Amino acid sequence: MAKVLSGWKARRYAIALLQAAVKANELDRVEAEVKALSEMLNRSPQLMKFLAQPLVPFEEKAKRLRQRLEGRVSPVTLNFLLAVVKHKRIEAFDHIVRVFADLMREYRGEVVAEVTTAVPLTDEERAMTLQRLQEITGKKVLLSEKVDPSIVGGMRIIVGDKLLDLSLRGHLERIREHLRQVFIAAPAELAFADPNEGKGGEKNGAP
Repeated sequence: MAKVLSGWKARRYAIALLQAAVKANELDRVEAEVKALSEMLNRSPQLMKFLAQPLVPFEEKAKRLRQRLEGRVSPVTLNFLLAVVKHKRIEAFDHIVRVFADLMREYRGEVVAEVTTAVPLTDEERAMTLQRLQEITGKKVLLSEKVDPSIVGGMRIIVGDKLLDLSLRGHLERIREHLRQVFIAAPAELAFADPNEGKGGEKNGAP
């Protein structure tokens, strides 16, 4: 089972890989290779089990990996994988690669916008959304599209830790919350006042 490292530990590994790839001028190649390795390990539970086995000496694991990968991947990629195995972090390799992908987007000035709509976006809607988000963020935006009929209409957009809820469902929820706050804030005597009170003039002294 894949494990998750603490944020700073995973980022430390990702930064080391980024620096090594930049130094070797192999950023795109390394990015593609570590992603492919992560997918391969996810499909190969026996290999993952072997690499994670504490009773197997590191030298034996390194020999197996070199036999399979040397000459087929960049030395940067192979050395990184060996370092992860040596430090007993192979079960968190997938997590490290995902953090590395986030770091790569930061390095390139890119952000991912998760856009949820009730129905799939048309090409025109996608282009308009992309253009507007790039104007707002000042960065190259990569769209991650999801369909959720429960939002009824409009769209919900998440960029980083920021949420922009433009859905009809979100609008209705905000109205309900506003009304709830109004009733909470209103004094009881106003909330339950007779709506006819005070109408039709003063009763005292009427003929």
